[in-house]
Amino acid sequence: MAIPTTLHALFEQSARRFANRPAVMDSGATLSYAELDQLADRLRDRLVERGVGIGDRVGLCLRKSADSVASILAVLKAGAAYVPVGPEVPASRNAFVFSDCQVRIVVTEEEFAGNLRSELGRHDCDAELLVLDKSGGGSGLGRLLDEVDGKHAATPAPPIEMQPEALAYLLYTSGSTGKPKGVMLSHRNAVSFVEWCSKTFQPNEMDRFSSHAPFHF
Repeated sequence: MAIPTTLHALFEQSARRFANRPAVMDSGATLSYAELDQLADRLRDRLVERGVGIGDRVGLCLRKSADSVASILAVLKAGAAYVPVGPEVPASRNAFVFSDCQVRIVVTEEEFAGNLRSELGRHDCDAELLVLDKSGGGSGLGRLLDEVDGKHAATPAPPIEMQPEALAYLLYTSGSTGKPKGVMLSHRNAVSFVEWCSKTFQPNEMDRFSSHAPFHF
């Protein structure tokens, strides 16, 4: 089987092969590959509806959760790059990061939205905020999508052909020697790392991995 050349295609291949197997366990909830894929597709459709496409950046200011995993996949499926920040980090820093890389939309939680919106205004960043009541188990993102779906249904976005060289995500340095600086990672960079991990650790579909590092680290 050919190895996909983008991160989301790699996930989608697993979702087809192991649709009913657990993909993410979080906050006492378990999402199967099919459920995670469906949740990501629903958010992708909303992002595309709001104009997100190839070359755009989408900010993520969420607790590490199934919601944030689905959001990452949704951004990639939309052809954009995700920019993760730590919600525990001062809103002023996160606003600088989002302004610096010109995010189009930010997916965040109600707890962080007020301060973040205020700081984005100070940076003249007019990014739209999609606000979950809270994250955990994928239910917060599901509730947000149910709410907007209740107003009008989103048109399913067509699959987007992405090149391996396309930008997948940006990680920002700590800024300890000045302002934080963005490091651009392509799909090729990320898939190469996944391939190395697979060859080194030889995981199979029965294995479980504990994820501790924050997505912005």
